[in-house]
Amino acid sequence: MLTNRREVLKISFSAFFADLGYQAAVASFPIILVFYFNAPILIYGIAESLNYGGGSLMSLLGGYLADKYGRKKIGVIGNSLTVILSFTGLAVNYIQALILFMLGWWFRNFRTPARRAMVSEVTRENERSEAYGILHALDIGGATLAILYLTIALYLGIKATVVVLFTAIPIIISTILLAMVKAGGKGKPKIMVRKGWILVISTMFFAFSQYSFGFPIITTAEFTHKLYLATITYGIFLVSSALFGYVFGKLRLSDYKALAFLGYLLASLASLGFAFLSPLGLIGIYPLSALMGIAVASTETFEPTIISKLSKGEVGTSMGALSLGRSIGLLIGNIAMGFLYQISFSYAYAFASIMSFIAFMIVITSLRE
Repeated sequence: MLTNRREVLKISFSAFFADLGYQAAVASFPIILVFYFNAPILIYGIAESLNYGGGSLMSLLGGYLADKYGRKKIGVIGNSLTVILSFTGLAVNYIQALILFMLGWWFRNFRTPARRAMVSEVTRENERSEAYGILHALDIGGATLAILYLTIALYLGIKATVVVLFTAIPIIISTILLAMVKAGGKGKPKIMVRKGWILVISTMFFAFSQYSFGFPIITTAEFTHKLYLATITYGIFLVSSALFGYVFGKLRLSDYKALAFLGYLLASLASLGFAFLSPLGLIGIYPLSALMGIAVASTETFEPTIISKLSKGEVGTSMGALSLGRSIGLLIGNIAMGFLYQISFSYAYAFASIMSFIAFMIVITSLRE
């Protein structure tokens, strides 16, 4: 039982409402760029790399400032400015859409280390995996509902650009909840121990495979010719991730082994499946989306748990470094995915599978309990 359950739930429900908003924009972004504005898939890959590339620096900056000026203060500022991506619905071309979404996404990254550090602040060390599991479950639960209402809207013929405008409402609610949390301490920025940096490197390689889920959305749309079936792909991924994030937080698993086998290795197998089974249509794509959801649930539960235990007082900076590694991987990975996808979708997913397997090897050979 969590000793400070009320504060954990405030942070977690703040995450729920944030994802209830911006995840609809995330799923809409490839649709708006590729299917509304007819941007080449390579442009979409570059756009996502810019989102995550700039976001990596914002993550590091946000984590540092969270330790220096207060985690709650930085978390609230970043969360409130995430609303910028809601205005992607007002764009008249893919350049405008890219800029608006990118700015909002950068501030989302800016607040993430602070929010993770707040969870660490209001929990004891032996409660961290449960707390981060709850955070991830509610976070992705909100995202799942976002995909549900987006899918219904697309089925009814409502354009994604219209839906994205309304995502501002839950993001505002999210900011209010985060401001109510009784936390926000500071820490002394400090270089992490060696294990912490090894984990940052491993998550960077994993991020090469944790490509923007817009690629499976595009793959589904190409093989089914139905946009609402494509967004369901994302919904399955999110439901699976939310469910297993909660389960992983409750189970007494080895943090490192669970991260390696249930996270990185499973992601490698799922990506390999996308490379060979996507031509089967929904029969192949939907189960693989669920497997990728399980893999991401593991990483989102055990990566911050391990980092919080290794970094002690300087949690904000360390969480920023973790987000930096993930974002650098996503930057490079999305460019590579976009380039390879232009040649063949199977090449792109095979690349992702190899990169995730490297992350798996780094953890099992370099990290121990």
